[in-house]
Amino acid sequence: MIEEEPFVLKYNWRHKILAIVYYFMIGIAAFFGGSLYAFFHCYRRKDWHDLTHICSLFFIPMFKIFGIKMVVEGKENIPSKSGFVMVANHQSFLDINAVFAGVSHTAFLAKADLWKIPYFGWGMSRSGSIPIYRKDPKKNAGMGKIIKQHIDEGFNYCVFPEGNRTKDGKMTSFKNGIFRIAKEHELTILPITLVDTGKRLSRNTLGLRPGPIRIVVHPPITPEQYKEMSMEELRDSAHDIVESELPYKKQKNEEA
Repeated sequence: MIEEEPFVLKYNWRHKILAIVYYFMIGIAAFFGGSLYAFFHCYRRKDWHDLTHICSLFFIPMFKIFGIKMVVEGKENIPSKSGFVMVANHQSFLDINAVFAGVSHTAFLAKADLWKIPYFGWGMSRSGSIPIYRKDPKKNAGMGKIIKQHIDEGFNYCVFPEGNRTKDGKMTSFKNGIFRIAKEHELTILPITLVDTGKRLSRNTLGLRPGPIRIVVHPPITPEQYKEMSMEELRDSAHDIVESELPYKKQKNEEA
């Protein structure tokens, strides 16, 4: 049996400097490059979709610069037409970047506190992202209609249904929200497994460690396929699909 690399790694001062530089470069790109691109390109053309497209182009060279070797499996499963919802496991801040670089341009459902950051919240809204109010869930009313409207306009969405990043690499249960919305508005769901992003950019400590990450794009789950399923069955099915490609789950299945 091959011994798996531990999820929580040791980070030295070089890894900490790399993490600081990585976050700094993203901040500079978002506040300066993003604002210039938004004004001179998106605003003049009245087309804000490109804010998400430019993010996809940005993170591909960023990964190469910081030694993050990305392997994407199942690219043929990515729908050719925009307007779908990606659901993925959540290990790291790097997850969002990995979806941009390896799968598709996307908007996000994100905690409402991010909208308090000057300019950043405005950019999030313009790029199709939607705030989630965890402390006051009543404010989330009507979110399904907004997502459906944006999807019809050509936006994709990425959701991390666990709600929080894992501390040990093991997936927790999925929350109901996005699956209830999917059932109500007949949205196509694209399950994605992100492997080892938490080992590259830790949530447990400040550190970025160069190395490989693996992105597995599973076949999409269409409304026709889940029509007869309950919301709970759809949620649990998507969870099991995503979890199936994580190392601890594959090892457990092999030993069974």
